[in-house]
Amino acid sequence: MLGAGTALRFGPVRVAFVIFKFFPYGGVARDLVKIATLCRQRGHRVCIYAMRWEGERLADIDLVLLAGRGLRSHARQRRFAAGVAEHLARQPADLVVGMNKMPGLDVYYAADSCFEHKARTQRPWAYRLTPRYRHFAEFERAVFAAHGRTRILAIAPDQADIFQAVYGTPSHRFHALPPGIERDRAEAGTDAAALRRTLHIAEGELLLLFIGSGFAKKGLGRVLRGVAALPPAVRQRLRLFVVGADKAMRFRRLAHRLGIAERVRFLGGRDDLPALLHAADAFVLPAYDEAAGMVILESAIAGLPALVTANCGYAPYIARAGAGIVTPVPFDQARFNADLERLLTSEERSQWSRRGRELAKDDSLYAMAPCAVELLERFAGGDEPPLVAFCVYEYSPTEPKCRPLVPVAQACRAHGLNVRIYARSWRGASGCEEAAGLVQSATPSIELVHVPVAAMTPSGRFDRYRRWVAEALRRVPAACVVGFERLPGIDLYYGDERDSQFLPGWRRRHGTRPTSGFRKATKGRPCPVLANGDLPPGLLAGLPPPSATRAKLRTEYGYGTDDVVFVMIGGDLVRHGFERLLVGLGKLPEELRDRCRLLALGLLAERFHAATRVLKLREQVRVFAAGVDCRDAIETADVFVDLAFAPSSNGWLFDALAAGRAVITHDWVQESALVRQAEAGIVLPAPFRQADCNHALVGLVSSPRSRARWQANAARFGTDPSRYGQASQVAEIIEEHARRF
Repeated sequence: MLGAGTALRFGPVRVAFVIFKFFPYGGVARDLVKIATLCRQRGHRVCIYAMRWEGERLADIDLVLLAGRGLRSHARQRRFAAGVAEHLARQPADLVVGMNKMPGLDVYYAADSCFEHKARTQRPWAYRLTPRYRHFAEFERAVFAAHGRTRILAIAPDQADIFQAVYGTPSHRFHALPPGIERDRAEAGTDAAALRRTLHIAEGELLLLFIGSGFAKKGLGRVLRGVAALPPAVRQRLRLFVVGADKAMRFRRLAHRLGIAERVRFLGGRDDLPALLHAADAFVLPAYDEAAGMVILESAIAGLPALVTANCGYAPYIARAGAGIVTPVPFDQARFNADLERLLTSEERSQWSRRGRELAKDDSLYAMAPCAVELLERFAGGDEPPLVAFCVYEYSPTEPKCRPLVPVAQACRAHGLNVRIYARSWRGASGCEEAAGLVQSATPSIELVHVPVAAMTPSGRFDRYRRWVAEALRRVPAACVVGFERLPGIDLYYGDERDSQFLPGWRRRHGTRPTSGFRKATKGRPCPVLANGDLPPGLLAGLPPPSATRAKLRTEYGYGTDDVVFVMIGGDLVRHGFERLLVGLGKLPEELRDRCRLLALGLLAERFHAATRVLKLREQVRVFAAGVDCRDAIETADVFVDLAFAPSSNGWLFDALAAGRAVITHDWVQESALVRQAEAGIVLPAPFRQADCNHALVGLVSSPRSRARWQANAARFGTDPSRYGQASQVAEIIEEHARRF
């Protein structure tokens, strides 16, 4: 663990902390003291900007007070932020760390919850028309906007989820911190019995603690109503002590109206919190909104059974440890009243207390400040994982061009890189489980950004996609931009030198602007091509198994044991030779044709569905645009087919070989060399002749022995571990480029 005496990895830097108001009993202020003090102990120069400061100043730390003028708090905050920016322009800092949300921050310590989410869910719509709303929304957007640069120190589990749902903030900008409670909270420091006598707590009375500055937000009203609803026998034994620096008059009046004023005592802010925790019998915090709630853990390790709402950031610690009760949200006062009675009277109290004390043995509960300072040093020194951006126009699990995307992205993550994927559309993840993980954000630090563009023509959509991505990369630069499309501004192109984008068919579909734009953009600045021919075959450390056995899958599709099942996988099936295969099957003798089945995954024009009827293959051909796992289709089949019309690559051909399937393909398919090397099928020569294809199909269907031999050769080929290296090697190339530039 990093401490004050640890050697600096970087030279001393100047760190500026910014906070609106500092008062010594606030959780944010206490965290600021810990982090700033440790920064100073490690040799860094520290300055704190504040509008208001209560309490003692910190030794060897500069304090700049800039009073923001204005009648309203949001007006004062705006003028304060402008003053800080002006002061930093004269005296620059290497790193600006905000304890509150505001523009111009390098790092934000996320002690507050999402304002925009509360405005949408807890306020009437008219609230969003007020100047106050516009101010706080603007300040929060400056920190969390998807194209911003501010790093966020998340202080509680799952804290990033709401911000990402509202703003789409990339995961790589969030850095999780452990809790940072003081170790003295586990030690009484003074005699608890003596303190109870000092506080006039009679023997047999229960002392319930509510601790928090911001009584309304922390749920003090809920507590008072819960105390009033207790059975008289319990209520007469209870003393509620409210600790915190806030205006209490409103809640004193509420206690009077509820008839419990004599049971409630307001203590204000106190310095003897450890002793008070050990003198109490239970702790309660039913907050409306609490990003973390450090006092929750402090009470638990002091042995106090705790009752907290589930929306408190540290509530999961209580639930996992079994150190109290977590009341669910949406909040129900009746349920809370029952939970409060249980907290004070249950026989489980001793177990809750013991389990809470066991939490104190977890060293991670005290590690916030060292971890935060280490992150700040990394940020100031530029020692952060670089961001790699992948650009794919349309992702489809059946599109061979997209086959390497997810494995390569995951390999980049394994190399410690942050990854973002820009895609105009992400069609169905059923063909690739890894893709499903990306869509569901199950893979840490891999961002999937849907590019929201539309146009009447394909070329118009592509052009708008290109410009949208260029603008996004201008706002959030990536250390390396990898294109699965030929786009201006990419650093590496993943594809084949023989890419069919330069052929007339591609130009007819997409227009000439993307290609010409790529050539113009890369003129004088060559764009390296990750040519498939220069890389080893294979994409994963080991291919995941299909979802079911071959026999079960064939039964589901209604295929018999004597059927010869062909499988073709391609985003656009026509480009991969669907017509050629269809004609070849139609030319087979009737007794052979009746044994053939074709399972095709991808998109197909309606006119080819009509062709299946003309060739009397309608019952034998099944085409799925989505909904079928590609590996299941390969497992079901006997023969994999790709008879591409243009030079191309098909990573699914390698999967077919690894699964032990015979292959019939064409010289223009990049992976056809693997078929020859494995002696696992038929490679038709170029230029393609339909007669050659028809003859090959006759021999393939009529000779089970040849198919069995090719399948055995393919299976042997797929068991060689040296075949599975492409994703890692590509990630190494990308990492080298990213860290160099």
